[in-house]
Amino acid sequence: MSEDRVSYGFPLPEGEVCPTGSFLLSLESGRSEWSDGLYKIHGYDRGEVVPTRELVLAHMHPEDRDAARRLIETLAQGGGISSNFHRILDSKRQEHRVLTVAEADRDEAGHVVAIHGLTVDLTRSIAIESGHAAASALVNAYASRSIIEQAKGILMGHFQIGPTEAFDRLAAYSQNMNVKAAALAAQLVNAAEKRSIPVILDEWTRRAGRA
Repeated sequence: MSEDRVSYGFPLPEGEVCPTGSFLLSLESGRSEWSDGLYKIHGYDRGEVVPTRELVLAHMHPEDRDAARRLIETLAQGGGISSNFHRILDSKRQEHRVLTVAEADRDEAGHVVAIHGLTVDLTRSIAIESGHAAASALVNAYASRSIIEQAKGILMGHFQIGPTEAFDRLAAYSQNMNVKAAALAAQLVNAAEKRSIPVILDEWTRRAGRA
């Protein structure tokens, strides 16, 4: 088996594709045919190993093997199509997060005799997306810190107090009103731009008293 499909995955850069490989598993012999792409996902070149059901399961992450066995058993008994998101440990014990989609093949008598399918390596797509999420969280954290510092400055100027007391006042409003400090800070900065600091502080005091 040498045919490989091309799989595109968000959020890969333009021109980059997900490593993909196809397979055919004989249920009678347990032997499997792999495409070149599937050998590469497992860390091998064609001819280095003989693909079998046992080899496939050996390269599964230990926590994912039972699910893989159930997938094979389900298709072997009832046919149809199934999928499994799981982890592969390649020949160098590097972890790959992959999606396998498999379909049962029947003979002329209607018996399931083989399973064929496709495995798509989503490792890099997941890593990039996780990186984007982490970066976004970091940006949001810095943005929150910046707006809180601005609000502290406003409170310091309005009440003629120091930075610690200004933060304590903002934290007290946040706790009493059950509103995040960053959200209150944004309200205060907006009020300062509209020259309505006393109005927003009076409103906070009323709301905190009702809480």
